[in-house]
Amino acid sequence: MYTFQVKQKDRSKILSAFHLLIALIFILDLSHVHENGKRDWIFLAVYFITCIFLFVFVIFQRKFLKGLTQHLSLLLFESVLILFGAIYFWAKGASLVAVSHGILAGVIILFWIYLKKREYGETIVISETNIILPGLSGYRLVEWNELTNIIKKYDLLTIDFKNNKLLQVEVINMDRIDDDQFNQFCRQQLAPK
Repeated sequence: MYTFQVKQKDRSKILSAFHLLIALIFILDLSHVHENGKRDWIFLAVYFITCIFLFVFVIFQRKFLKGLTQHLSLLLFESVLILFGAIYFWAKGASLVAVSHGILAGVIILFWIYLKKREYGETIVISETNIILPGLSGYRLVEWNELTNIIKKYDLLTIDFKNNKLLQVEVINMDRIDDDQFNQFCRQQLAPK
């Protein structure tokens, strides 16, 4: 049995752009709040401080957000604030804004769940009986008879399916698997029996 760790993409730029977008949504919310009391001032202060906080984090992301864990914590914090914004706008009678904030908070939480599942990477497991590939919501089991070829050369794993689909992933060779030994194993499994 061979286990390969799929090399992770650097998601920090996309996540920083996402944090910036959320900060812009907070600024838009600030422009639509009319101060009528103490509760409005608290809401304004929290949203304003959060905007400044997010802008500083985006500008200095390399110092503050070194890993995916910090981005995930920030996403959860943003979703909670947006949910509080939804409650605030609902209390003010702006139901359309409140519903859109609730949907946005739900989308951020779903995005957080997706990233949390991918936090430690994805693995491809190749055994004598089948191959386990990572999928969007779970794992996909592939039988050897569905494949034409599997080749590993350096850090590139290529899986060629019989239905003309091709999967190429860059892998991290944690177990120091010999390419020739692995390719020989795959040829043996693919050989007609």
